[in-house]
Amino acid sequence: MRYLLLVHIGPVQDFIASARRSRDLWFGSWLLSELSKAAAHAISEQEGAQESLIFPAPSDASLLKASSEFSATNRIVALIQQPPDTLADEVEKAVRLRLEAIRKGAFGQVSGPFNRGIAEAQVDDLLEFFWVAVPINGTPYAAARERAEALMAARKSTRAFGPATWGSNSPKSSLDGIRESVIPEGAYPSRREDEQRRQEKTEALYLQYGAGPAERLSGVDLLKRHGQRGQESRFPSTSHIASLPLLKGLSDVQGVQTLLDEYTDKLPQQVISQERIPKRFAHAIFGTLDGSLFFESRLSESLEGEQLREAARALNEFLASAANGKSPIPYYALLLADGDRMGQVIDAQSSSDEHRQLSAVLTEFAGKVQTIVEENYGGALVYAGGDDVLAFLPLHTAIDCAQTLADTFSEQMGVFRDRAGAPATFSAGIAVNHHLEPLSDALDFARQAEQKAKAVPGKNALAVGVIKRGGVPRMIAGKWDALGSSLKRLISFHRQDALPDGAAYQLRDVALRLGGEGIFRNNPTLQDAVRKESMRILSRKKAEHGARGLSDEVFKEMEALIMDMDQPIEQLADELIIARLFANAYDQAYGPLK
Repeated sequence: MRYLLLVHIGPVQDFIASARRSRDLWFGSWLLSELSKAAAHAISEQEGAQESLIFPAPSDASLLKASSEFSATNRIVALIQQPPDTLADEVEKAVRLRLEAIRKGAFGQVSGPFNRGIAEAQVDDLLEFFWVAVPINGTPYAAARERAEALMAARKSTRAFGPATWGSNSPKSSLDGIRESVIPEGAYPSRREDEQRRQEKTEALYLQYGAGPAERLSGVDLLKRHGQRGQESRFPSTSHIASLPLLKGLSDVQGVQTLLDEYTDKLPQQVISQERIPKRFAHAIFGTLDGSLFFESRLSESLEGEQLREAARALNEFLASAANGKSPIPYYALLLADGDRMGQVIDAQSSSDEHRQLSAVLTEFAGKVQTIVEENYGGALVYAGGDDVLAFLPLHTAIDCAQTLADTFSEQMGVFRDRAGAPATFSAGIAVNHHLEPLSDALDFARQAEQKAKAVPGKNALAVGVIKRGGVPRMIAGKWDALGSSLKRLISFHRQDALPDGAAYQLRDVALRLGGEGIFRNNPTLQDAVRKESMRILSRKKAEHGARGLSDEVFKEMEALIMDMDQPIEQLADELIIARLFANAYDQAYGPLK
């Protein structure tokens, strides 16, 4: 008897929702991949053939070994011949052994005392392991897979919730609010203590636990903070990603190395040692310093009193000398993307061989993502598994990186079609967030952007959202060729000072005063009035801070955008506003565009 086996490893949302730092997210994603690889490896070992695996379908069995660069999704599909309950028990055992090994390695990195018994119980209770199997002898593969998917959906909705295996009166984790903290309360600074004692405890918390002065961490939180990905234990912060346009621009500044040394010499050593990035992200001048050192707001997280005042003065002196007093733009991009119609495309594969071929191509695409994101565009990849991508990107490379990923995906996956003949395409959401905003909020905004892209008819789309501190969220979406080229052109106009910033807000105000998109979309008279008023406003605008009128080239291109009946004026206004932020980042990285 042969069976089609589906395995689901979790939790996924728990890890994503409770990520406070970029490292939490990075390590949590890797942990799920490692557990999935352990499951896939156990299946191939038990079955005695790598070909038993359909998804994932690595080119070599060694890719499934622990800590390899290969990323696996949390769903495994395989054709097996052993009794599924016996095999599933062995697979779950292998997954739990891998989790135990990672947990031991992580807790071994914690140098301060903590409640190890509760921490271990919290981690052991973390794992979700679901499986279903369908007899496949005589049943068409596609029908068996459809049946297995229905069973998995039912299995996941009927989970058994047992009581917690630990008990504690400690405060709840400040990351997930569910599990109890395992760090002694006495390790945290108190307002009743003097400044020196509070500073000592703040430093010890970071060095021993990787925790901030107000962060209560559970065993799962410690796992994510201290777990090792091979030889790596660090990941760039959101502040570092936001600083990259400025660091790029400072690379060409005469004597910047001397100015940098003067600045870092004035910082306490514990600040220098704790703010580091992995060697693979090292900068030619700034080395492995994390860009958070160039934000005064980040210095206050680990320093206070006179130490903080001295560090802030040193930073301001550095920026005044090296960057003409300019601070790094405090925004970064979070890219969330995946393939369009992948369910329909997979359903169209009528045999296990066809499904395995599709899986192999997805694996090949995922293998290229890290090079594209990190080496080509200076970002930091969190996860690339199958068609899913999650990455941090600096503003001056985010749009080009997203476009390259979409092009690469289409090239790889274009041969696979759904039953209607439509190819697999790629849609992405880019969420621009402040580097100090909670990462959970940034992830929510990235999901909104991705959903906005997925809502574009026919998909194969890009959505870009910006949420500035104290401002309203703005979101634009469109096909890659239309929105991508339009954004790049508007960015160029801003960099040349060919359009005044106020034009965008006036265009938006006109559209809203005359009823807004929902009112006049189907009213040709109102649409015509809005577009004519928008052209009148544009004709009065001056470039170069009022020094001259708009050039003929700029005026004609803006006229074409305004008169485009498929694009609401509100979206054009938001495109202009969003383009300005990206233009500022381009200018920091490359200098003004002449």
